[in-house]
Amino acid sequence: MDVHPPHAGIHSWKDFWIHLGTITIGLLIAIGLEQSVEWAHRVHERRMLQSELRAEGDENVRATRVDMERLQSWRSGMVARRKDVQQMIASEGKLKLPFRVIPARGAIALPSESTWDSAKASGKVALLADYQADVYTFLYQENEMLKTQLESIFALTSEKLVFERGFDPKFAEAGVDGTPDLASMSVEQLKEYSNILNKNITQVDSMIAFLQFYDAVNRAVLYGAQSQEEVIRRVDEEEKTGWGRGNF
Repeated sequence: MDVHPPHAGIHSWKDFWIHLGTITIGLLIAIGLEQSVEWAHRVHERRMLQSELRAEGDENVRATRVDMERLQSWRSGMVARRKDVQQMIASEGKLKLPFRVIPARGAIALPSESTWDSAKASGKVALLADYQADVYTFLYQENEMLKTQLESIFALTSEKLVFERGFDPKFAEAGVDGTPDLASMSVEQLKEYSNILNKNITQVDSMIAFLQFYDAVNRAVLYGAQSQEEVIRRVDEEEKTGWGRGNF
């Protein structure tokens, strides 16, 4: 802001104070306008960030449900195959059962965290109220647990695949996955396979439990929980009544 000298000379203290007051008021108005524009910009950015985080949360509700449905279907297939293996063990390998095909699991997407990561990288998280930043931090920390659990599932899936390929004639001949032959397994090998299936089922159960917890935390945040303690309280209440039935 440019400050111009008066066109007429200052001939008295009265003129001096009037001129000084005029300059001061003008400066205050300019500063106030600048701060008002900055405040309005921050409010707009905060509302945009809140809207984007809510949209990501809504999408994660849907994505989490899809992941749980896929894992449940995959688990059912492994339980059915394990039942066949247990029957063969009980018959000491005399029972001949076909290799039960487990339905394809499909990709496990896991909840998105791109909006939150972008907000952290740009420093926009500071636009949120402290309680909002706290609950969102708590929510997105759960993503790390989901990633770790999924890595464990992938490791066990690889162990299962390696074992199955050892009894797969097509893989032995051409290196292409076909149908393993349960009848070619000894009782001890069948027991080993049953144990591998057990470990896979257990890890899937844990993954589903983590997703259920994440889903409840996400919805608690979406429905306005204002502290980590309130999030946990709402999640605890839902766990008592059954996952997905909470009235947030």
